Amino acid sequence: MLDIKRLRRDFPILSSRVHGRSLVYFDNAATTQKPKAVIDALTRYYKTTNANVHRGSHSLSNRATAQFEAARETVAAFINATASHEVIWTRGTTEGMNLVAQTLGPYALNKDDTVLVTTMEHHANIVPWQQLCQRVGAKLIPAPLRGDQTLDLKAYEALLDEHTPKIVSLCHVSNTLGVINPIETCIALAKQRGAYTVIDGAQAVAHLPVDVQKLDCDFYLFSGHKCFGPTGIGVVWGRSTLLESLEPWQFGGEMIKTVSFSGSTFNDLPFKFEAGTPPISEAIALATTLDYLTNQDREALHQHEQNLRAQAIALLQDMDGITIYAPNSENAGVLSFNVAGLHHQDLALMLDEAGIAVRSGHHCTMPLMESLGIDGTVRASFSIYNTVDEVRYFANTLIEIVTQLRELPSEAGTEKAAFTWPQMQHSAAQAQHILSTLPNWQQRLNTLIEWANLLPVLPDDFIVYENRVSGCESAVWLVADTHDQHACQFALYSDARIMRGLCYLLLTQVQAQPSEQIRKFDVPALLAACHLDLFLSPSRTNGVIAIAHAIKQHVAAKRGLE
Repeated sequence: MLDIKRLRRDFPILSSRVHGRSLVYFDNAATTQKPKAVIDALTRYYKTTNANVHRGSHSLSNRATAQFEAARETVAAFINATASHEVIWTRGTTEGMNLVAQTLGPYALNKDDTVLVTTMEHHANIVPWQQLCQRVGAKLIPAPLRGDQTLDLKAYEALLDEHTPKIVSLCHVSNTLGVINPIETCIALAKQRGAYTVIDGAQAVAHLPVDVQKLDCDFYLFSGHKCFGPTGIGVVWGRSTLLESLEPWQFGGEMIKTVSFSGSTFNDLPFKFEAGTPPISEAIALATTLDYLTNQDREALHQHEQNLRAQAIALLQDMDGITIYAPNSENAGVLSFNVAGLHHQDLALMLDEAGIAVRSGHHCTMPLMESLGIDGTVRASFSIYNTVDEVRYFANTLIEIVTQLRELPSEAGTEKAAFTWPQMQHSAAQAQHILSTLPNWQQRLNTLIEWANLLPVLPDDFIVYENRVSGCESAVWLVADTHDQHACQFALYSDARIMRGLCYLLLTQVQAQPSEQIRKFDVPALLAACHLDLFLSPSRTNGVIAIAHAIKQHVAAKRGLE
C-alpha cells in the first residue's frame, strides 16, 4: 500500500516553513525536490571521490570514472536503451535540444524543408528549431490544439501529409497544461512519412515509465532536476546509427581523439558529443535518483498524482470565474488556471504568503498563451510527495484569497474618466515610513494591495504598446510629461494589483519632482529602506527597476532636447 507519509520523510525540505506556515510545494513542473539519498550521493562524491574522469593515472580518477560510467549504464537501463553509449550527458533538456538541433539539423534539413512541433511546446523546443530554420531557409510549423487544449491529432496528421516534415519534435508532457500526448501514435505517424522524431521528455520522466525502444523515436531528452535529481544534468538519448552519422557540436576535451595543426579527429560515442569536463557528481547523483524511482510503485504514484489533480478540480471547478485549462485531459498532475478579473501573479504571491508555492506567468510557452488568448496562468503542479490535505488547504486558501481580492474597493477611476495626473496621498517620506515600520511582509503586502486602488485607471487611449514598459512580467504602462523640468509628471498603471501598489510607491518618490532629483533616484535603496528587497521576487524587483529606468529615460530625453 502506498505510504505517502513515509515517502515524504525522504525529502528533507518538505519539513520547511515559509512565512510561518508549513511548506506546500506545488511547483514541481519547474523543479522537483530531492530525496536525502540524492543529496547524500552528491555529498559523498565530494567527500570521498572527487576527481576528473577518464585518462586519469591515479585511484581517485579511476574510482570517479567507474561511478560516472556506471551512472550512464543506470540511465540506459532506466529508459531501456539498447546500449549505454547512446546516452549523452548534457546540462539539461534545453542544452540537449540545442545539441540535437545543431547536429541533426544540418544532417537532415535543407532549404524549404519543414520542422513540425506543436502549439504547446516549451520555448526550448521552439527557438532552437526556429533559429535553425531561419539559417537554412526551412519552415517551422506548429500543430494546433483542440478546444479542450489537447493535441488535435487530425490536424497533426494533415500537416504531416501536407508538409512531409523532415523533423518532428514534440513534448511527451506539456509543462504548462500537464497534458500527456499520445506520443507513440505521434511518433508512428511521423515515421510513416519518413521524419526524424525528437521527444522532449522533461516533464514525463518523473511521472511515467519511458521505454525508448517501445516508443521507437530517434531522440529522447530529459533533465535530472525535473525527476528528483540534481540541477545541471540532463540526458540526450539517440539511436546509435544516427548519432554515428552526426557531426560533433562542441569541441575540445574528451570529444577529441587526435589533434595536430593539420587537423583533428574525434572520439567515439558517447564522448564525441561531450566536450570538456562533464557533470560528474551530477551524473552519479542522477543514477541514485533513478534507482530511487525504480524502487517505487510508479503506477501507484502516477495514480496518486492524478487523484490529487482530480481532487483540486472538484474543489475549485464551481468557483465563480475560474477557468481550468485541459480539465479532462490525460494528465501528469498539472492544474493550470485563471480567475476572471484577478491577475495570476497576484494570486501566486498571496498563495505564497500562505506557504503554498505555485508558479505564475507564461511558463516559457508564449505561443500557447497566445493561442489561448491569455498572457499567463497560475500553475499548481503535483508530485509523488504531495497530499490530499495539502490540496484541500490550497483550494480553501485560494477561495479565501479570491474572496478577499474581490471585496477590496475598486480602483479609483474605473469609470475611465478623462485623463488626469495621479495625485499622491502620501509623500515620499511618508510612504517609506509606513512600509519600513510595519512588522512583517504580510502587512507590507496588504498595504501595497491597498495602495493599488489609489492609482486611477488609465483611459484606453493610453493603454497602448508605445506606453508599455519593457522588462516587466506583468503589463505596465507609463505616461510622462517632463516639459517642466522642475515638476515632472507621470502616470502608471498595471494589470496586476501588486505591481500597481509598487507603481504607487514609485510615484510617491518622483511625482512633481525636479528632473535632477529623479535622475538620482535609487530603486534598490528604496526597496531596502521599505524592507521589500528580501521579499519581492527577482523578476518583480527587475520590473520595478525597469519602470524607474523608463521614467529616467523620459527625463533624459527631454533634457537632451533642450
